[in-house]
Amino acid sequence: MGRFVVKILIAGLVPTLYTAHAEDDAYLKMLEGEAADVQLDHSGQLQKQEKQQVEVRKVFEWKGQARQQDTVPKGLDVEQFEAFLRENFYGTYVFYSKLNTTDRDTVYYRYSKAEKTDLESVRNNVMALLKQ
Repeated sequence: MGRFVVKILIAGLVPTLYTAHAEDDAYLKMLEGEAADVQLDHSGQLQKQEKQQVEVRKVFEWKGQARQQDTVPKGLDVEQFEAFLRENFYGTYVFYSKLNTTDRDTVYYRYSKAEKTDLESVRNNVMALLKQ
């Protein structure tokens, strides 16, 4: 009984495959016909440009200034400190969040005791503790 069902299925599928193949051929012929009608317009192609001299600096130096907002406000509690870093200096916050709890407390303690609360000192503290 099982072999009979398989033979019927095969007999039904074989003509379907030939039909699908024939339809693919017709579709491909249609595409080839459309592609033959396409004309290229070379007027918009790039013209060969003359070589221009480009000045390349060998020494790079920072010419910017520290921005006013690159400071951390004094007197923030731990939650405010972390929120400030997360909202304003996300890269620093990502590294800060990788620290263990003790090292995070150390960064906050150094921030809270510092006279000058610039972002650079916070970043340096975070990076120094990450390297340990």
